[in-house]
Amino acid sequence: MSRRTLAITALTLALIGSLYLVNSPSSSGFNMSASGSQGVPGLEFKLSQKSKNPPSVLVTLKNNNPSSTFTILKWNTPLDSHAGNLGVFKFKDAETGEELKTDVLMLRRKMPIEQDQLQEIAPGAEYSTEVTFSQPWMPREPAKFKVRAEGTYAAAWDKVIGEVEKSELDAYTASPYNDRTFSSEETLLVVE
Repeated sequence: MSRRTLAITALTLALIGSLYLVNSPSSSGFNMSASGSQGVPGLEFKLSQKSKNPPSVLVTLKNNNPSSTFTILKWNTPLDSHAGNLGVFKFKDAETGEELKTDVLMLRRKMPIEQDQLQEIAPGAEYSTEVTFSQPWMPREPAKFKVRAEGTYAAAWDKVIGEVEKSELDAYTASPYNDRTFSSEETLLVVE
């Protein structure tokens, strides 16, 4: 390789590295805690075991925000009717820490967004739903897993469901909380 080629390569790498550092989140401003400073302010997911056979969890979304009502699009959250197949839940063997390999489906979503795909949650309120893990990848023999939910919101608005305009639903990726993260604490899931 010639000196000129080496110089151009080094300059290109330095430029790419500089662009990455300028455009990446700073370590002081990036936090993926359970309450999620990058998430929707005050919204928190909690998981608890509901059933052992078939294994299921009760997913509870709580709004700890003292003054804001939120409307979220359920897509790709633990509230999604397809959540068990979307990779929203992460499983680790409770004894070995080995991650359970799960199959993830890619869905084509029906537009326009229908009202049953939205969830309103008022300050201090909770909404719960049960998610059953009956997929072929879930072990049928007795086992114990640590399970958590994590991902990103497709859309959320700080308003009641009736105030979300059709134009906002059509352009849901422009919502104020699009791509904000959510994460729950781990809970024990026993399979019998």
